[in-house]
Amino acid sequence: VEENQIQVFEQMGIFVMACCHGFVECVAEMKRSGELAKYGLAAVNWLLNVCGKDQAVGHDIGCASKKTIVSSSLGKEAQEKQLKVVVNAFHGFAHNHMC
Repeated sequence: VEENQIQVFEQMGIFVMACCHGFVECVAEMKRSGELAKYGLAAVNWLLNVCGKDQAVGHDIGCASKKTIVSSSLGKEAQEKQLKVVVNAFHGFAHNHMC
């Protein structure tokens, strides 16, 4: 790739964060570019900065997301702002009861 060319990644879809009322709060276009946890982390960063303390994030892989958030640069802020990460019923019932 030359300096004056733009690198384009393969579009995979969108990452959406909505509130419990169904209003879309955050949208990110996903690109195939390696680690995809960055989209969830970007949404959590937005949530903490805009909505502040005592927020919750429901995610079908919440157990993995929680570990990723804790080990990221957002970990301290998420703890200070008491972010909760929860999983849906499918995960607990069909995937892994221990989570």
